[in-house]
Amino acid sequence: MAKRIEQWYPPIFPLEWSLYGSLQSDMQLQFTRRGHDLFHTPGRIYSQLVEKDAESLRITFRNLSCIPDHIISLPIFPHSNPNICEIFLKDFYFQNKELPSSVISSDFIECIQIFSPNHFIIATHGSKSHCHTSIAGFSCLQQFCYRIHPLNSVFTAEVLAICQALDEFVIPETDILILSDSLSALSSLKNLSFHSPKVIQRLAAKIHIRKNLNQNIALLWVPGHSGVSWNEKADSIAKQVSDFSPYIDWIASEDIFSHLKKQSLQITEENYHKSKYQLLIGNFPDILTISKWTGNRVQDRLIARIISKTITTPGLLSRFNLHPDPLCRVCNEINDISHILLRCQKYAPVRAIIWRKLNIVSANITYDVLLSHALVNKNHLLIFVQTLKYFDID
Repeated sequence: MAKRIEQWYPPIFPLEWSLYGSLQSDMQLQFTRRGHDLFHTPGRIYSQLVEKDAESLRITFRNLSCIPDHIISLPIFPHSNPNICEIFLKDFYFQNKELPSSVISSDFIECIQIFSPNHFIIATHGSKSHCHTSIAGFSCLQQFCYRIHPLNSVFTAEVLAICQALDEFVIPETDILILSDSLSALSSLKNLSFHSPKVIQRLAAKIHIRKNLNQNIALLWVPGHSGVSWNEKADSIAKQVSDFSPYIDWIASEDIFSHLKKQSLQITEENYHKSKYQLLIGNFPDILTISKWTGNRVQDRLIARIISKTITTPGLLSRFNLHPDPLCRVCNEINDISHILLRCQKYAPVRAIIWRKLNIVSANITYDVLLSHALVNKNHLLIFVQTLKYFDID
């Protein structure tokens, strides 16, 4: 398969936006904050990037092995009607994963014979492994299987499989019933809105076109791995993909941003492990985990300053010539956060209460040991935050 598949079939997602268009809605705020020039034309917003950022974007796409033209964009025409087609999620007896496979399979066959005897049936499937991400479709007349960009999620693959089935399985003047085991994809389509993923909006547009051609489309959720031969066949075809299978370059912008976010967090974690704070504090839950435990941004900032020892104290202010006396009036020691929380006699009664609630046995501990107890779980963190108000710190 030396040729790319797009040479045989027109792309399922014609591109309406360029690099500074399809991703513009997600990136314009960052550009504005960084001082890039924004300018408007009717119905569109553009950002004129400086060369440094333009080169950064080029490198990002090169590292992702894709180009902007491969990004799934919004439909050519807007469509936001939530009643785009019939979607059956929990309407039939067999749509219950708790049932035995034999019951699901037999009841499915009976249901199809009664409710959809004249529909052309198509089964679709999206698959993702450590090697490939693929889409597949199967009908009584033909089948397909393609590799897609590995960055795409299973959700995106499931939706793309349905889109491709609508393109390839053209049966004029015949109603279509599409079977899918992706409850999340069909639920998202059923709850279509302006904020739906672009690939869902694209699927809705394709279904809308078919409706204008007087062709009804229904989507039916079938429990996966439940013995339904249609879905089992589509699943098997999707897993047969190899390095020699036809490749399609589509990629969802949501999956790109998800990947970049994970990459950013990974880089942040690696930088922390190489920093002085790793040696000072040791391992503790990441900031995203901690932020779920705290009640508001004030507590977020408080904990961040406690961890980094940048909370306001006379000892810290004195280092920058902002306070005349760095010494504690009670203990005559440097009045920094370590002294206040660990040793100051003024707070001995409060410290005894915290130690007991945090299950700290020894009276003499180091700063990193205190943090390891305070940040072990949500309950300990809340206890720690609530008792900090009894210390004279800002």
